[in-house]
Amino acid sequence: MAKAAFAHFEALLGTATAREHSLDLSQLIEPTDLADHDASFSAEEIWEAVKRLPARKAPGPDGFTAEFLRACWTTIRQDFLDVFQQLYDLRGRGFYKLNQALLTLLPKKADAQGLRDYRPICLIHLVAKIFAKVLSIRLSAKLDNLVSRNQNAFISGRSLHDNYVLVKQSLKLLHQLGAPRVMLMLDLTRAFDSLSWPFPFEVLRQYGFGSRFLEWRAILLSSVSTRILLNGEPGPPIWHRQGLRQGDSMSPQLFVLAVDTLGQLLRRAHSLGILQPLYPRCHIPAISLYA
Repeated sequence: MAKAAFAHFEALLGTATAREHSLDLSQLIEPTDLADHDASFSAEEIWEAVKRLPARKAPGPDGFTAEFLRACWTTIRQDFLDVFQQLYDLRGRGFYKLNQALLTLLPKKADAQGLRDYRPICLIHLVAKIFAKVLSIRLSAKLDNLVSRNQNAFISGRSLHDNYVLVKQSLKLLHQLGAPRVMLMLDLTRAFDSLSWPFPFEVLRQYGFGSRFLEWRAILLSSVSTRILLNGEPGPPIWHRQGLRQGDSMSPQLFVLAVDTLGQLLRRAHSLGILQPLYPRCHIPAISLYA
């Protein structure tokens, strides 16, 4: 079982897939000034990330929980400030020791047989989790302005239910009008795990994020390793080469920005006349993105 699980996730996460196509993002994304995300880390900012960590969660490889951090913060505060200063200076060579994770599998159904019938839960080292949380808090303040209204997942203040209602009402309207149209459902299964790393960096750079912010995200991605936990025993490490890690606060935000590029591409096709509106007299969005 351990060998089968290792082979499955090594092929999924530990093997990079070559990209066959590229996009001219300058035609799709209007850059803005986001250089303020490169600012140094303050003690208040780090403490805010610690306070926002969810309680009563299973610990990662280090064995520590969010409750421990909050209870002992006055004692360990300086250690975290030193780590964040090293990261601000982009000295992340040894960060892989603090960026390990355990992956446990929970069955999605009672008669689970294959590995795809299990939901992978990632238990991350607390230092890496807090670092990702700080970057996530910085990014969340801008995400609402960056992502189009066709995408509502993982964005504060938006409701995922709106996407479902939009698709349902659009189908009903087109059916009543008797309009001959085609609507496609694209299944993004495994897209989260197989996202090519260069692409989200190209997207972030086009949006206007600074080089230091991109380097921080690169440190988090390039140093990550995961051990699969079976019957309480961790297996050999899997060094990630693609995909976004579950349990990382910033991963859903990066996924949203990457997927939203599909919506930008369709809007570009509409503006060039390659695609026509679903119905000329009614405003029906061409795409609804949600996970």
